[in-house]
Amino acid sequence: MFTFQFDQLNRQGEMRQDNAFIKSAIDHPNTLFLPVFRQTVSSTEKGANWLSKSELAERVGKLSDIHFIYLGLIDEQHYFAYRVSGQQALETISSNSSNLRSLIAVLNERDSYLVNVATALNQWHSVHQFCGYCGNETYAMDSGFVRKCSNQECAKQHFPRTDPAIIVAITHTDDKGHEKILLGRQSTWEENRYSNVAGFVEPGESLEQAVKREALEEVGIELSQVEYITSQPWPFPQSVMLGFKAKAVTTEIILKDKELENAAWFSREEIHNLIKAEKLILPMNYSISRHIIDLWLK
Repeated sequence: MFTFQFDQLNRQGEMRQDNAFIKSAIDHPNTLFLPVFRQTVSSTEKGANWLSKSELAERVGKLSDIHFIYLGLIDEQHYFAYRVSGQQALETISSNSSNLRSLIAVLNERDSYLVNVATALNQWHSVHQFCGYCGNETYAMDSGFVRKCSNQECAKQHFPRTDPAIIVAITHTDDKGHEKILLGRQSTWEENRYSNVAGFVEPGESLEQAVKREALEEVGIELSQVEYITSQPWPFPQSVMLGFKAKAVTTEIILKDKELENAAWFSREEIHNLIKAEKLILPMNYSISRHIIDLWLK
């Protein structure tokens, strides 16, 4: 199963404005805190470096209420992220700090999901330090889920944003009855790595329109029968990947926007043989891109 699918976190969004509740959660002896800076978290060799409040205060010093992000409740235990001021501050907490990509291999299901939430929210805080309406500084409130403009004449509230992106398994059946899938690669990827067509949803378009547009722009293929499969949070830095499958109406590959270095049609047999010969690398097991390829392979 691809990662970030943990569903046992009770985010308790209705309690974020309840200062007494949040204070009691922060002060509870079993509550755990994860220091975070931008997309990096405090870590150990075994994974995320969760701390008690006393351990956090010992390493950070005076704790600021506006730096807490309430992640939620799991099995009667509260979890918070704590936003630190810089990479150096993070490194004073522990000798190790890591981004989520490098931690995925060692994180359990719970922690991979919590770190995903923590880093996505902290990324939003990092890039919304100033009000987009008047340019004044903003400050965090509502347990880290709102930033408010400090200019009293403006006082606009800003809420966390998630950038939707589509990813699609494009298939067609050739004249010999062999079903094939279209995979492409970017020039910056390691040699022989291929994946699905993907891209961000643009303003004013539906998800299905985005699927068709991206296929046309990246590989010059027209699509039909666009069907939703599943989704995955993708905090790199703050997206959600929406997985689809679709049938190709045309099959000639034209790399229109030059985003891809190469793209090609692959049969199931070709994929298996190329992987065996170490001439093809599919996406990481934890990704939705690998998940929708595997669904087709099976």
